[in-house]
Amino acid sequence: MKRTLLSIVFVISFVANTFSQEYYPMLNRSTWIVNDMVSCCRQPIVKCIQEGTDEVIGNYTYKRFEDPFPQYDSHLNLIPIVYIREDIAARKVYKIVEGVDTLLYDFTMQTGDVISQYGNTFTATVDAIVLDDGSTRKRITLISAEQYCGDNLTQVWIEGVGSDKHPFYPENNMYNVCSASGGLTIFTKCSFQNGVHIYGNSDCPNLMQSMLSVEQPGAIESAISFSPNPFHSELTIRSSFHFTEATISVYNTMGQLMFENRAQSGNEFVISRQQLTAGMYFIQLSEKGKPVKTAKVIVN
Repeated sequence: MKRTLLSIVFVISFVANTFSQEYYPMLNRSTWIVNDMVSCCRQPIVKCIQEGTDEVIGNYTYKRFEDPFPQYDSHLNLIPIVYIREDIAARKVYKIVEGVDTLLYDFTMQTGDVISQYGNTFTATVDAIVLDDGSTRKRITLISAEQYCGDNLTQVWIEGVGSDKHPFYPENNMYNVCSASGGLTIFTKCSFQNGVHIYGNSDCPNLMQSMLSVEQPGAIESAISFSPNPFHSELTIRSSFHFTEATISVYNTMGQLMFENRAQSGNEFVISRQQLTAGMYFIQLSEKGKPVKTAKVIVN
């Protein structure tokens, strides 16, 4: 009996120490592939949420994201832009909801903790999940106290990823327990941080490539950033997609090619100003000769 109790204490202590030593931020040059489907009526739609850009609002700096699957607020207004911030020291993530800085995720929660969100009260169960990059992350499963249509509402939060549903709307799909057909289902198919695949199945990198090359060129466009813009000496192009034969072409406003970098690979490229004078230019990023995205940039 003593040995059993010691084993239980050891396991609890090990799990607690695992989650207390290191925290994996959610907003770390993050990109998500999100799947939207209605099982009864249409084929799934797969889109990409691009890396966010910084924007200061009030006392905080938020990441500004364009949501390819915009949700409605309580006044039935679509919300195409979402503002998220993260307090890494506190292990919490916040979102602006109708002008108010509101708690979105709390990764300090432990098994048995209770939280009230979205008009419901949830109790947490905490375990661990090993992601595709080999890291062990905290997973929190929230179960509602009240039942709907004979079942409890649930949410699943994953440290560094957000939700297994929409990363900005973990309450998505909760009420599907009341739909015979499953209803509208939005879920996080893949998650990338710093260009590294961390969540989803092993085919996520290939999915990124297929979205680039064939299926949805718009998805790769939204996942590419050019910064800073304007720039003075160097411009960095970042993408969650891995390019194998990229070409970067710089044109002036007359359509004349100023210079070109060929045979580039990776998901981050730095181009120097070289002999460009101050003014506006167009930079085209291509993969294997196929244009992927063109951006207007300013050299100052």
